[in-house]
Amino acid sequence: VNYLAMCAGIAAPGTLKEILRGYFGDMSAPERFKDDDIVKAGFIEIGPGVGPVKIGPLAYSNWWGDEKGYQRPVELATVRLKSMVEVLTKWDKYVSDPTTIDRRGATYLFDENGEVLYEYQHPGVLTYSETMARPLSFLTPYINKDIALNPLGLADTGGGDNKRGRGFLKPAGKAMSLLKPFFTAESSFQANRLDIESSDIVSARKEVEDIVSENPVVVITYSLSPFSSEAKAVLEEAGCDYKEVELGPEWFLLGKEASAKRIALLNMTGQSSLPHVFIGGKHIGGLFTGTPEGGPGLAALKESGELKDLVAAASDPKVENEKEKVVV
Repeated sequence: VNYLAMCAGIAAPGTLKEILRGYFGDMSAPERFKDDDIVKAGFIEIGPGVGPVKIGPLAYSNWWGDEKGYQRPVELATVRLKSMVEVLTKWDKYVSDPTTIDRRGATYLFDENGEVLYEYQHPGVLTYSETMARPLSFLTPYINKDIALNPLGLADTGGGDNKRGRGFLKPAGKAMSLLKPFFTAESSFQANRLDIESSDIVSARKEVEDIVSENPVVVITYSLSPFSSEAKAVLEEAGCDYKEVELGPEWFLLGKEASAKRIALLNMTGQSSLPHVFIGGKHIGGLFTGTPEGGPGLAALKESGELKDLVAAASDPKVENEKEKVVV
């Protein structure tokens, strides 16, 4: 009972904060879960990595699964689940004296003579270090600093300097693909309402194709769309020069010419939402939405490191030619 009360934060300051850090993530901490790690606990399976999750018959993938360089949401909680499974299945090995199970967090370092070199005690649960984001940092005077700060040696860039294309816009953006039937129907309704003819769409398509062919990177946007703003921020963060084509404030505020371009883009790419991003004349999708051919979209290309290569190849044809020579 005492232990359960402590886990609830009663007379255990810092416990709830540390529990929440395990679920919400920590940009100041390195990754904790390897790409091939899997945790199984009853009908729950997490992995490989922090993306795929199975809960009985339900299967889904966490939207942060492709992000690197920091402790992702739920990652530390998953590591703790893995440790809990290990302890519970080998209880007698790990818990030699059950009466000590409600002891508070503490860390001690002794020398070869048993003298205390370092000690830290805390009244909370899970708070066994003064620096929980990097719990072994107290070892820096005694061992290699890099090992002390990141003993697992996993990616550790604080989420990277490039933090654009993440956050709560990401799941919302991925959900946009579910609205494709609505946007497709709406674009047809808008075309009828604005008397858009086939010739208007052909002309709009030609204009878009000309812009795409004349510029290494093109992003087609709505001025009021947070997804469009974030797509531009991702490109700017990557140091990319781009040509922006702004269709209007939003899809429901477009005039005849912009609506024709929107329909032309849908016909060209199969994507009904904006932004549209073209690199080297090829459509790579939107911010979070990919292409029908399986392209992952702008944010995912940034996470994988492919974005800079694509932009470099589009900006300098020699780069692409060199790649082709290597492949041959």
